[in-house]
Amino acid sequence: MSRLPLFPLNLILLPYEVLPLHIFENRYKVMVKNAIEYDTPFGIILNEKKGIYSKGCKVKITKVFKEYENGEYDILVKGMDRFNVIDTNMDGDTIFGEVEFILPDAKPDLLLINKIQDAYLKVLIKYGVDNNLDHYMNKKISYDFLSGIQLPIELKKALIDLDVETERLNFINQIFNNILKSSTKPSNGHTHEA
Repeated sequence: MSRLPLFPLNLILLPYEVLPLHIFENRYKVMVKNAIEYDTPFGIILNEKKGIYSKGCKVKITKVFKEYENGEYDILVKGMDRFNVIDTNMDGDTIFGEVEFILPDAKPDLLLINKIQDAYLKVLIKYGVDNNLDHYMNKKISYDFLSGIQLPIELKKALIDLDVETERLNFINQIFNNILKSSTKPSNGHTHEA
């Protein structure tokens, strides 16, 4: 088990996903400052009405866009590893989780990956991404296919709960097929604040 500072938000972040954040609350300013100074991760976890969700994602700060004089930050984080929350406790104003990291399932189904790659490229083309497609061709893991695609929280909860890579790949294939059948475009993302 590991001890990880937790950042409850009204979202789920998945591995490989990037998220811009504006940090303004004192407790999170301290957490982010420590993460920058000591190059340490923290966890992003869904904040629900009944408390925090049982699974989250360890993140690493990949870019500091701006550090304000009052200690606020504009940062970019990237999802790394999923974890189960075993227990939580407070240390000052910061929530810490006793977490157990979920090891990735290292048995890729290459036929299924190729099938999803095809659906993924069709989704990209449907929404106007038709140049530099080579950049999108080397996806090898389920979560990498979702990088940059906005999904509802319920779908992300289902994805973060799936521990078997083949099950995630099948679920993502179903999502892509539903997107291809739909006539609407997904909305653009926005910076989240805390």
